[in-house]
Amino acid sequence: MLLRPLQIVPEHQQRDDPLFAGIALPEKDRPILLAAIAAHATHLLTGDVRHFGTFYEREIVGVTILPPAAYLRIVAERASQGE
Repeated sequence: MLLRPLQIVPEHQQRDDPLFAGIALPEKDRPILLAAIAAHATHLLTGDVRHFGTFYEREIVGVTILPPAAYLRIVAERASQGE
């Protein structure tokens, strides 16, 4: 199996979250990152290059941000190595 089961979490909104003091992310995209953090996700997959592209391959509070294709390559690579 390439993907683990997904967990749906409620939208997490905090307009003045101190996390965003050092992260330039539009307000409409902040709940996405906050929800991933609240869910203890290991990865946030997004094709939104415009807003999340500068964060690709970076880890923010334990969540690595990647485009979906990059994540699938990593998972397929691990599967082929027997991990």
